[in-house]
Amino acid sequence: MSNKTHTVDTTPIVGVPFSFTASPVSASSFRTSPFRAFLFRAFPGVAEGTRTTRRRVPLLATAAVALAALLTGCSGSATRDVDATAPLAVADDAPKSPLLPSLFFADGGDTFSAWRCTPSRDLVTTSPDARRLRLWTGQGGTQLPLAAVDGASPRYAKGGLSFTRMGRDALVESDSARLVCTLAGERTTLTREDRPESIFYASGSEPGWSVSLDRRTTTLTLVSDYGQAKDTFDYRVASVKNGADAEMVLVSDSGRRPLEMHLTAKACFDSMSGKPWPATVTLRYGRQSWKGCGQGVEAAQ
Repeated sequence: MSNKTHTVDTTPIVGVPFSFTASPVSASSFRTSPFRAFLFRAFPGVAEGTRTTRRRVPLLATAAVALAALLTGCSGSATRDVDATAPLAVADDAPKSPLLPSLFFADGGDTFSAWRCTPSRDLVTTSPDARRLRLWTGQGGTQLPLAAVDGASPRYAKGGLSFTRMGRDALVESDSARLVCTLAGERTTLTREDRPESIFYASGSEPGWSVSLDRRTTTLTLVSDYGQAKDTFDYRVASVKNGADAEMVLVSDSGRRPLEMHLTAKACFDSMSGKPWPATVTLRYGRQSWKGCGQGVEAAQ
């Protein structure tokens, strides 16, 4: 039996890429199970692998694939040899960009709306459809289902939080606060029609900068100094958290200086225009630190 190992790229259509290593195993690891012993004899390349995220790929799942291949080979009138040590085939165009938290996106909403509220509080909303509302505050984000419609005033509610819109005004109520809000501005959602190669876009001022995460690879492009400098980096995901307080940290050491990018699902407003965004972004590049706003790029409307 050869001692050669095969590194297999099992990148999913969406999600963080991972790989596992399939290497020959000894018969002793199968002694406790006749089924495993059978698999070892039929497919000597089957073995447990390790994801780059340090989570084990279950042996049972690997064995099931091997058994399915065996049964498929037996179903026809002709037989064929099975190379169990060959790497799995993955489409060349499968995206390798990471899966981003849901609250970085409008999820189909056409526009983001900025609300100025009393007592002092600023909110961002979008309506993916008539049945739900996405709401971001300075603490995080949430999605509220439609609870009732009173005339032309839809009310969205979940738990102790509700949002009632009355034209250009809104009433936000929770167990601990009551806000009276006025529509302060809107911004059209970024889609692939605007940025076809990006899965996330962010920008800031003083100095002017922007960042685009490539939609198909783990690379990002930083444009800084008001468009005078442009750099591309390979990055990796240092941490990610989904839910109401969704956040993500990206790091790179492939450029001239270390880069670190923090993305958080919170109400954000452009420092120059006041336009609303669903994510705050902090970018550290070497000794420089910049702040701005960002959004997951939607599929074309």
